[in-house]
Amino acid sequence: MIWMLFRARDNLDVDVFTVHEPPQPPLDRIERAASLVFVRDGFSWGAALFSPFWLAVKGQWAALVAYFAVVIAASAVLWYFNVLDSWFPLLIIGLNIYLGFEASTLERMWLNFRGWKHVGTVAGRNLPECERRFFDTWLAAHPADGPLAPVDSRPDPAWAGWPRMFSGRA
Repeated sequence: MIWMLFRARDNLDVDVFTVHEPPQPPLDRIERAASLVFVRDGFSWGAALFSPFWLAVKGQWAALVAYFAVVIAASAVLWYFNVLDSWFPLLIIGLNIYLGFEASTLERMWLNFRGWKHVGTVAGRNLPECERRFFDTWLAAHPADGPLAPVDSRPDPAWAGWPRMFSGRA
């Protein structure tokens, strides 16, 4: 039993990602592969430390409204019992830690609500390794039958990446 614990410490650097596809994916398999979103499973420090901002940047407006509704309702209860000053910081810390643990679940639920389809799960040491593992099998299942789409050699304007960054796919 102790030997298994020593062996398990070598596997602590494994990340698990779920892969999601948009509701109407492009027909070209390269563009389709580029439209896939990888959502890391696990604790999110960004969501734990900056919960309202993280929810706003990810575009999860319903969750942001729910966050503030919980804070206001819990504050009202704490105010009623006259312990608002001493318990409010613990309330915020507890809520933010909870969001840190549930951030990936919220992101997957939001993608599902918007019509995205779960197409797979992959594990590896980091995102590039997980992408390589996923696309090794995914591209084999989607052979290049049709002609390739023409490549646009013009550079994107400087602001072209902003919508992708704020949609949570940066």
